[in-house]
Amino acid sequence: MFEIFIIKVEDPSCFWGRITNGFCDLVENANQYQRLEEKMNQFYNRSHEDLEEIKLPVLEQGQICAIYCHELRCWCRAILESLVSSGSSYLAECFLVDYAKHILVKAKDVRRAVDAFWKLPYRAKKFTLFGIQPLTLHIDVCEEKAKIGPAVRWDSAAIQYFQKMSLESEVAEAKLQGVTGDTFAVQLYLSLNDEKVCLNDDLVAKFFACYVSPKDMVKSPNSASAISSALYQKKEVPAKKNVGHAALALWSETVQGSALTVLKQGPADQEPVAQCLQSQESISSKSMSKQYSETAVSLSNRKSTESLATFSLCSLEKELNCKRARFYLHDEMGMDRESSPVMQECDEIPAARRLLQFLNPDPLNAKSELEFNLQQPSYKMAFDPWNGVLVHSLIKLRPCRSMEMSPISLDLKKELWKKKIVSPNVVQAYCWPAIGRGCDLIAISQKGDDPLLYLPPLLTFLQLPSVYSYQPRRNLPLAIIVCPGRQKAHFVCQMLMDLTRTSRPLSLSLVLVGQDPEETKKTKFTKGCDVVVTTPHSLARVLQIHCLFFIRLSHLVLDRVDVLFDEAMDEMNTILQCFREATNVPERGSTPQQLIAVGQHWSKKMDSLLKENQSDPYVVITVMEEAALYGNVHQIVKVCLDCEKTSFLITMLDFTSEILQKTIIFANCAEEVDHVFKALGSNSHFCMKVHEGMSLQVSNTMDEWSKKFNPGTHVILVTTDNCVKALRITDATCVIHYGFPSSCEIFGTRLCCMVDNFDNLTMEGSTRQGQSIVLLTEKDVLQTVSILHYLERTEAKIPKELFKFILNMNNPDDICYDRALCKYLKAYGICRDNKTCPSRHKLHHNADKPRYLTAEKILPATGYIEIIPTCVSDASSCYGRIIHHRNKWEDTPVSMEEDYLMLLKDMADYYLEDDCRKPVEQLEVSALYGLEEKSYSRVQLIALPKKAESAVLRNARVKYIDSGHTGLVMQKQLLKLPAKFQVLPPQVVEFIVCSVKPIDNEMDWNPQVSRYIKQKISNKSHEAKIALALGNTLWLNPVVRMAKLADLKTTILEYNIRSQIMNSGFGTDNAEHIERLKDLCRVAGLSLPNEHSPLKQLRYDNKLEHVTLKNDGNYHSVVISEFCSPKKFHVRLVATRDAFYAFENEINQKVMEKEMFISNSYVPTVGDLCLAFCETEKRWRRVKILSVVDSKRSYEVFFVDFGTCSYISWNNIHPLLKDALRLPFQAICCSLLGVEPVEKLCNPEIKEWSWSTFQDKELQVKVIEQSRNDLTDAICYHVVVQDPSNAGSIKLSECMVSKQLGIGPPAILNQLFSEEAVENKETSYIFYLCSSVCALLGDQNSSSLRTTIVEELKDIVLQYPAESASESGLHFLCRLLRFLSVPKEQTDVIIAMTHVARMQGRDLDEIKQERGIYVLVKLLQGVTSAELQESICIALGIPGENTDLHTAIIDANALKHLCHLLKMPIETNVWETTIGALASLLCSSRVCEEIEQQEIVCHLCMKIELSSKDKVLENVLKVLCYLSGRPQSLNLMLLSGLVSTIDRLLVHTSSKTALYEVANNLKSSLASLQNLHCPQNDAASCERNTGIMDLPEDRQNKLAVDPKSFHPEIKWHQKEDRLILNIKLRNFTEHSCKFDHCRVVFSASVGTKLYLADLELNGRILEEKSSCVIKNEEPVIILFKEEKSEWSTLLKFKNPNVTFDFNYLEEVTEDVSLPIWNGIRRNRKQVVIEPIIDEYDSFTSANDSSEEDY
Repeated sequence: MFEIFIIKVEDPSCFWGRITNGFCDLVENANQYQRLEEKMNQFYNRSHEDLEEIKLPVLEQGQICAIYCHELRCWCRAILESLVSSGSSYLAECFLVDYAKHILVKAKDVRRAVDAFWKLPYRAKKFTLFGIQPLTLHIDVCEEKAKIGPAVRWDSAAIQYFQKMSLESEVAEAKLQGVTGDTFAVQLYLSLNDEKVCLNDDLVAKFFACYVSPKDMVKSPNSASAISSALYQKKEVPAKKNVGHAALALWSETVQGSALTVLKQGPADQEPVAQCLQSQESISSKSMSKQYSETAVSLSNRKSTESLATFSLCSLEKELNCKRARFYLHDEMGMDRESSPVMQECDEIPAARRLLQFLNPDPLNAKSELEFNLQQPSYKMAFDPWNGVLVHSLIKLRPCRSMEMSPISLDLKKELWKKKIVSPNVVQAYCWPAIGRGCDLIAISQKGDDPLLYLPPLLTFLQLPSVYSYQPRRNLPLAIIVCPGRQKAHFVCQMLMDLTRTSRPLSLSLVLVGQDPEETKKTKFTKGCDVVVTTPHSLARVLQIHCLFFIRLSHLVLDRVDVLFDEAMDEMNTILQCFREATNVPERGSTPQQLIAVGQHWSKKMDSLLKENQSDPYVVITVMEEAALYGNVHQIVKVCLDCEKTSFLITMLDFTSEILQKTIIFANCAEEVDHVFKALGSNSHFCMKVHEGMSLQVSNTMDEWSKKFNPGTHVILVTTDNCVKALRITDATCVIHYGFPSSCEIFGTRLCCMVDNFDNLTMEGSTRQGQSIVLLTEKDVLQTVSILHYLERTEAKIPKELFKFILNMNNPDDICYDRALCKYLKAYGICRDNKTCPSRHKLHHNADKPRYLTAEKILPATGYIEIIPTCVSDASSCYGRIIHHRNKWEDTPVSMEEDYLMLLKDMADYYLEDDCRKPVEQLEVSALYGLEEKSYSRVQLIALPKKAESAVLRNARVKYIDSGHTGLVMQKQLLKLPAKFQVLPPQVVEFIVCSVKPIDNEMDWNPQVSRYIKQKISNKSHEAKIALALGNTLWLNPVVRMAKLADLKTTILEYNIRSQIMNSGFGTDNAEHIERLKDLCRVAGLSLPNEHSPLKQLRYDNKLEHVTLKNDGNYHSVVISEFCSPKKFHVRLVATRDAFYAFENEINQKVMEKEMFISNSYVPTVGDLCLAFCETEKRWRRVKILSVVDSKRSYEVFFVDFGTCSYISWNNIHPLLKDALRLPFQAICCSLLGVEPVEKLCNPEIKEWSWSTFQDKELQVKVIEQSRNDLTDAICYHVVVQDPSNAGSIKLSECMVSKQLGIGPPAILNQLFSEEAVENKETSYIFYLCSSVCALLGDQNSSSLRTTIVEELKDIVLQYPAESASESGLHFLCRLLRFLSVPKEQTDVIIAMTHVARMQGRDLDEIKQERGIYVLVKLLQGVTSAELQESICIALGIPGENTDLHTAIIDANALKHLCHLLKMPIETNVWETTIGALASLLCSSRVCEEIEQQEIVCHLCMKIELSSKDKVLENVLKVLCYLSGRPQSLNLMLLSGLVSTIDRLLVHTSSKTALYEVANNLKSSLASLQNLHCPQNDAASCERNTGIMDLPEDRQNKLAVDPKSFHPEIKWHQKEDRLILNIKLRNFTEHSCKFDHCRVVFSASVGTKLYLADLELNGRILEEKSSCVIKNEEPVIILFKEEKSEWSTLLKFKNPNVTFDFNYLEEVTEDVSLPIWNGIRRNRKQVVIEPIIDEYDSFTSANDSSEEDY
């Protein structure tokens, strides 16, 4: 215990005092401090001859000094904390270390600290109350609850109570419990009125605080003492190494070193504190740490009843290596809504234990070690689901929602207002406060390329000169903005100049340097440079020359940081390393040091930016899918069939885990939610569901989800995307996309349900990781294009087959060959933005052939040419004409412009006559005209002149087709060009200087070098060599200018264009330019002249051999290596198998031993032989290149030893070894004799069957014929294959035909029934007859006998009773039907099948096994025989009664063909059987959709009047009743007059029949819809629609949602020949439009609402020409009038929802009699401007060239 005198109380965690009695070395000696004060006053008050000796030249934060305090009237020791600008001078905020006060003095009055005055320890010492943390009242507004819980700050009432107790106390005593840094943790005892009170316990008793054990203090980041100490570390005295005085030491070091050592020795060895300090000045940090730990041991053994803290060295080491301080202070993180674990543990302490804890001033846990390693506050991740913003930061900042709250200056606000920016957007609202506070920032947003994201607050910061007053005065920047390219740098620079136009002048420099070191050395910066805008490559070059370029740097901005790290990773590492080295110095501790990075995407490369280069970064992400990538969410892609998706989901879920799992399953609709919930309900006890129809259960679901579950529990929630924001779930551990997301935005919103489990990149060893599982089916493949690019960046494993399919599907170059070839592809051989570039990136053998310059001369593809550039586009491309051409340099030049010169002469002669020089009155775009200038030229009109200009000033934009440039000419200069002058093709040719590209991965040339090249080469003759020719483009290398010296009669090389570009410093070599273009030519099949490949030469010279099969009539043992179809498969000989394996092992061993043979520069071409690495077998194998996939640098290869094809990456393909062609190719191409593939049968089905049946099985092969294979240039053998392992050696051809995997000849068909087991006599006879029919199939002369046998077969089957039917009989009949072609025979077999099927009842599996359904449907497609049609329909009706066969019938498109047959003019009996078959198939909504697509509703309604049989009528009404659940079909029934027809039918039908019941149900459905159009009807009739026959549940729900229909708003206007109706509907899902000669019926669905418009027109229209199109997401109906005239009204009867569109009103003639003109003043003529409909269905106004919406 020791007495203290309390000087100042800030809060219970920080109060100041002096030790007056107690500890020997810590007790102050008042006389020593009195003498110190006198000496300081005497020293600083005396007059000096040179006052500069005691003045400080530079003021730095943390500097010790001496100042005069007017309040105390003496000089005091102080520490400089900050500088404050005050008018023209500065004020210094100082902390008096002996009085614990903060005062402000003028900066000029601060004096230097003298070493003699700093030997005594600081008189004021800092204390904190031990073992408690603050409490406060937490109010939950949502739950309307209030509870006391731990807080970050002390409540003001607690502080006031502490201050009051300290003032009223007579004596204050403290018991030391620990020392942390410069703070004493004590238990404070105050004496009041002869009573001693422990303030620690008193605060707990009054609920100002709660107890906390030391371990919990360390573990809990919300500990008040921990956070307070962390905050007050900014006020601590800097380490001794940061002070310029070697003799000065901090008092905290004295306490931890010498004073505690004396305490160990005992109270007898007391010495003066000053001597102790002098003896300890030379103690190193190592010895101090050792002495510090020894003192802790002695203190722990001093008294057994006291539990003293184990003194940790962590805080001391942090103190000695403290991080740099800043002028701004960070706000503290807010508390979570839930109470901390410390408070929960405190609440669980029993009442008795609380009493003991209150009575005992020592901690309860006396046996545990007490640690005081105070941790920094942890990073918090805040998520705003409504704005879609994720904030990850140590501090909490309030976003600025308005311009008034934004941290930018008034001048900048005015400039922003001029740009019509009245308020910050979402990302600016979060980023501007962080930048204004000086925080390091990382912002990821879709607007990440907008400089306004960071410029306004940064400029405001830069316009505060006081912040940078201590910076060295040099012409070096304070801020550097690094842009991804030259164009972006110019854009940012221009925006900076615009924003600072009216504010304080800003010194700005744009630094763009090339590769020339001399140019970099000459780079000069403006005086007092503030901001530099540059690119990463330019900045890296500047840093190599100017090593002190970052000496003044305070702000480094990385614009589009994602692009910078992707394209300039090395340069960015160099820049960031220099930034760290320049800012991490003691002298820069008082200056701002800020790193700002903004971009559109997050990448793994940016992790180092967050972890290594930023201090307390403020991360803002407004793109949710990028937030998931930032949070390291693990993406998994699972592929399955749509029919197996639910079972696959169940097997994928883990219900046996030992940890708590929370999984959200997203479905696309409420029906899917119910389906998944029902499937998962039996597997999980904690399975919930929420969808749009359960809005009242959202709160209950949230309560269930938020409950605390035991470890090992798997909580599952099934929901839709519309419920995500309402649920506000952030703690899910897994998200499963059962329904595929339609966009990346929806995908990101789903992923943010796992925000709480996002990985914390700022903490090492963080293991939290959410998991996202995407279920992909065949129905979702078309929607994966937008998601695939995102999944690629997440490093998710995507199946190669899926990747290839989507890649081909997303490549429009395969069909859009009318587009121009990409200019970047032509100029550099590659386009970096090929995913978004609208141009073409593939060549076509027709579109890209060299064109004709004249009727006889084609564009040369090889040789040497003389050119004249007439229009220079940039440094490497230009347009011009070819003057001469020669194949070899020594050949005589051939003129290429004779026809063009003749054309110019003829044009000049033609326009000599005045009649020919008349200007053109009516101009047409894209037409050719003559242009009169100094000479006559041919031009093409590009744009029409504006009508607003006067006739004299009207200019038209034209293109000179013979020189290439464009320009504006006066309209009167354009002359009519005769057709004879248009015959000659344009003479301009595009020239590209190849093998050169811009530096720094730029896609456009620097204007500086482009201007230089343009001035140098324009209209001058040059010699060039042709490297490649495509279309109208020539690639040239070299291109030189030859100068003739007349006096010397010689020619010299003046310059080379490529060399000039390279020497400018802005160009670099592009060696792969031509090779990449040639690869594209090979893929497109374009011939390349003079191409010699060494591998091709090797292939022809060595005459590569293939393994052969001998045609000797014997069988050879083989193994199938690849089976695609019966017409093409590959086998390998068993005899050469061992030799090949040895050869392959030798090749792979050489590859492993000699890795130097691998050449990264090797680029294979189509047809080359090389080695490829097989990923599945992990071996190198011989392949042949088939094609090149440019976008991914991969190749399609053929494995010549196995016969398989695959896609291999370019880095897994390498040249052949020396002995790689020693062994012949092992793959033998074969074709199965006599077997053809089944039509539309996919190869994977055959491949799977062959692989599962004959994998690694030795087969016997006999050669029958042979031919040449085009793919491998080898022989293709037509063989017979048999399997010797089975009895009888089954032939492969027979097996395939019997499995319906192939079609075979009669020779094979004869054996289909040879080995079937016969069960009884009847079946034996059926089997015999079927075999007899098959035996006669190949004999054309036995057709009558075959027909007789089939008829006999039918009669025998029809005579059998039901008990004689067997499975084998139906089996034989289905098999026989596949091979019959005569309608009579087919009819008899089908009748027999029908009879057997009826006898077998519902057991019809044999029909499915023998594919009988597909055979019947295929026969129904093109059959014309009425008898056959009737038998097929009867046969299809019987399996329709079997629910197990419904799917097979629907998959076979039976519904489509049945509906098609119903609409055909067929016989009555056929129609009746057809409608009967269709009625038997009504089972699901899928059937309803299929039938509705065939549009047979009106046809069925008409047939009711024509039918008289009750059964037929019943079947028709069943179909119509089933379709009545569809709004569109129901409307068509009403329009067809079905209501009156049913009424008449019900009158003549008995009420007890099934026909009456079905008709009555259909009438109820029609009445429900009809009553909506007739409100006067009785409301009770709307409730009768309750007897709809056996509709599926989903269909009934859909019908019951909202059966009401509405009339849409319609705007109309007209032209002379047409009417245009604009339907004001959006977001509709289904629509239809029916036309009649005087009537239009339009219907559409918007959500659950039905819109219907039945318009009876005032006149007649041409229904065949009328149409309905979609324009601007709205339906537009175009009606062509039967007679061209003006309609006074649109409708015969007035409709309030149909009005005239006044947007097209301009003038109306006097004779207009439309009623809409009544009341309009006719003081001037008016007319209606009609839209013009072009061939692309786009609308434009007649007087406007733009395609604006009307």
